[in-house]
Formats: sequence, structure tokens, C-alpha cells
Amino acid sequence: MPDSFTALAHGPSRSEIERVARHLRRLEAIAERHRLRRRVIRLVRGGAGGGATLLVLMKAKIAASLSAKLVIAALVGLGFAWPLAALAVFVLITILVSLFGDETIHCDGCDCVRSNPRRARLRELIAQRRAWLAEPTGAAPRIGDERPVRR
Repeated sequence: MPDSFTALAHGPSRSEIERVARHLRRLEAIAERHRLRRRVIRLVRGGAGGGATLLVLMKAKIAASLSAKLVIAALVGLGFAWPLAALAVFVLITILVSLFGDETIHCDGCDCVRSNPRRARLRELIAQRRAWLAEPTGAAPRIGDERPVRR
């Protein structure tokens, strides 16, 4: 710990500062594991989707050339890896069809964007501990203080 933390006359004790720092490291590790897990899942999902599409195209002989099969498989793999990219392509195609087509396309009740309250809460806890460690005044944040009431 830096000496500036231990030189506080009437501030929190060294053990409180160490506890909050330890809790911050744990929360940051949880956030890092979440990011790594998301990358791995995206890679597996994209590879599996693209590979399965390529196998289907090879067997069904839908696309004429190998390059066309690879392009289609890559596009499907991209859709599985990054659903928002697939959504963007879908929106672009929908706009083009609606501009140049005769029929209308409805997207009522679409629940495309979804918030993640647990991830937002984790970010709040990390920011709270960083702010407290930068200027340790008042009561130290505790683990049990932040738990929401279950209903």
C-alpha cells in the first residue's frame, strides 16, 4: 500500500484499506474472466457456425465454386460470432428491400437490445472501490452492504 494511505490521521485503518483493495482485485478478476469467456464463446460459436455451414454447402452443392462456399460460410460464422453484425446486415437488407420492394416488413415488438443488470452492478462496485481507494474518507465499502434485497 502507498504510504499516503497509512499516513491518514483520522481515516480508515490499514486493514480496511487492504480489505477494500482485495475486494477490488476480486471484482476486477471477475470482470476479466467474463471478458475472456465472452471472447472464447464468440470464437467457438463463429467457428462452429461457419464450419457447419461449409460442410452443408459442400454436401448439398448449393454454391457453384469453392470461393462462394467459403464466403457464405464466413458470413454465417460472422453472424454466429457477432450477432450484432448479423443484425446490422439484416437491417441493411431490410432497408434495401423496403426501399426497392413492394411489400412492407414489420419489426414490431423487437427485443434486440437488452441490458445486463449484473454487469452494470459489477461496474458500479468496481468504480465505487476505486473512488474510495483514491480518497479513503468515510466508511469503507463492504461486501454485504451492496447486496440487493431479494423479493
